[in-house]
Amino acid sequence: MVMADSPAHREADVVLRDGSTVRVRPAGPEDARAVERLLSGLSDRSRWLRYFSGAPNIDKAVQWATELDDDRRYGLVATSGDGRVIGHIGFEREPDRPERAEVAMEVADAMQDKGLGTILLGQIAEAARDVGVQVLGAEVLPQHHQMIKVLRDCGFPVKTRTVPGALLIEFPTSLSPEAVERFERREQVAAHGG
Repeated sequence: MVMADSPAHREADVVLRDGSTVRVRPAGPEDARAVERLLSGLSDRSRWLRYFSGAPNIDKAVQWATELDDDRRYGLVATSGDGRVIGHIGFEREPDRPERAEVAMEVADAMQDKGLGTILLGQIAEAARDVGVQVLGAEVLPQHHQMIKVLRDCGFPVKTRTVPGALLIEFPTSLSPEAVERFERREQVAAHGG
């Protein structure tokens, strides 16, 4: 049985910077084909920056993104008006430290730089907090400037350190007052059609 505060109940229409609206909802096994299309459609550069490889195991990535349990591993998809999956974000708890989780995200190339990554980070942080995760961490290639900027600019107080071949960026699942205000402003603009 799903608890009332379970992240499984999370679903919202959100407005991006360009005025377009996308639906953000929990991912599930029924999204496997759509997530596969998203991942297969990423540019070589986006695929490299996300997976640290030009040829990731797409089947394994789809399984990670869609076979979820709402507690140990959880994910969200963003869909366009025609139902295509245009973004995915998910977290998986660290086995020995369940208050911490690794987070990973993919956004379709055509949808990058529109604020979708920031929205997905805010949504996944709330979902993680709802199940007791206190800290999210993301391993990012140093040359992945877009993702580093999203993580640093979205209002979370981030800590960055280097690990072999990557940066580890960690942030708490509770939003700072500045981030809460930023998300509320975006919701007000969306509600008033502006």
